[in-house]
Amino acid sequence: MFDLHSVISVLPAEVYASAEENLDPDKLWEVRLRAGMPVSVWYGGREYFLTRSGLSESSAPALVCRAEDVRASVLGAAEHSVYAYSDDINRGYITLGGGVRMGICGEVVTDGGKILTVKNYSSVNIRIPHEILGISQCIMPDIVGKLCNILVLAPPGGGKTTILRDLARRLSDEGGYNVLIADERAEIACCRRGEPGMDVGRRTDIITGCDKRHAFECAMRSVRPDVIITDELFGEDDARIVREAAGCGIAVIASAHASDMRSFTARELFASLGGVMDKYAFLSRGAGGVQANVRNAREAAVNDG
Repeated sequence: MFDLHSVISVLPAEVYASAEENLDPDKLWEVRLRAGMPVSVWYGGREYFLTRSGLSESSAPALVCRAEDVRASVLGAAEHSVYAYSDDINRGYITLGGGVRMGICGEVVTDGGKILTVKNYSSVNIRIPHEILGISQCIMPDIVGKLCNILVLAPPGGGKTTILRDLARRLSDEGGYNVLIADERAEIACCRRGEPGMDVGRRTDIITGCDKRHAFECAMRSVRPDVIITDELFGEDDARIVREAAGCGIAVIASAHASDMRSFTARELFASLGGVMDKYAFLSRGAGGVQANVRNAREAAVNDG
């Protein structure tokens, strides 16, 4: 269960006090602070505005975030040393303890196309990871019998990372496979000083804090995984390293943003992967929680592409 006190340093005092008094931390997924705007939260699967007394569907009674609140939140996340976290801030986020990630928006200062710094922070989105044991059952039967390359697809916030986290645990503990998590933003295993904050399995190794190419190359050269799990494939560079791993006989389970096959085939990533994926799993939320429509890649591409 998420401990709200772990993010006390990044929340304005009024926001923290209201959340502590009125909210169940296990239902809290996001807190959005925008300069001059009402504070909003994603709570129990819905967006609300946060007031002194709890939640409201109207913005009228909501707590209002000031520009200095946004800056103080970034400073708190950076442990009051923006310089020490400059590389993370320039990439648009800071990872806090327990895998909590703060996305940062502001004025980007560049020189010759290189990002020098981000200043005048305008908003932050504090995203809180959750561990839901067994949630991957909607996909597990399609993987465990014979490891395959599978891409988990859903819009942002659709449960992709939560599914990957539980798949790592189950493939490791129940399947007996050596699992390697390439955890670029420390979101899947939520490592803090080398120790995972989530249960990702007894046979799972984790490489975090680097790009996917470095993690995959280390894995293929020296760790000997049966399967590599990674989050959010994006462009040709990610696709190339996935193809190389699959060509070495390592199964790859990854995620990408898309709502259906038609929207995914319109992305350059689809062409870049070159048919390396065996299956696609499209996530959706229903009354019973997250559900997956698992499709054979060839069939899905022909019928829906």
